[in-house]
This record gives sequence, structure tokens and C-alpha cells, in this order.
Amino acid sequence: MAAAQSLLATQTKRGNERHQNTEARLDQLEKGSVESARLLQAMAEQLQALTLVQQKTQKRVRVALVVGAVATLLGVGAVILAIMT
Repeated sequence: MAAAQSLLATQTKRGNERHQNTEARLDQLEKGSVESARLLQAMAEQLQALTLVQQKTQKRVRVALVVGAVATLLGVGAVILAIMT
């Protein structure tokens, strides 16, 4: 009978240790998930900032191309006018 009680106590102790290990592992996984979510949020914010900068740059390039095209046309017009006179 004592051997059975000793075995039961040992098994109960092991069960408690496993439960505690499982809880600890779950806590670690939860912390890792939270850290991953924060990292993804930071990456999303940086990507959004880069997108805004890219859009502003794209608008400036468009304006510069239009100004360059107009300047080219004016230059061609000035050359034609100079040749005709």
C-alpha cells in the first residue's frame, strides 16, 4: 500500500510539474506573440511613412517632367522663331 501511495504521489508531482511547464511555455509563447505583433505594427507604420514619401516624390517628378516638357517646347519654338527671322 505504501508503494502505491508513493507512486501516486510521484505521478501527481510529475503531473503538477508538467502543468507548470506547460503554463510557463504558454506564457513564453504569448509574450513572443505580443512582441511579434508590436514588431509588425512598427513595420507597418514605417512602410506607411515610406509610401507617403514615395507618393510625394512621385508628384514632384511629375511636375518636373511637365515643366521640362514645357521648357523644351518653348526652346524649340524659340529656335524656330530665330531661324525664321
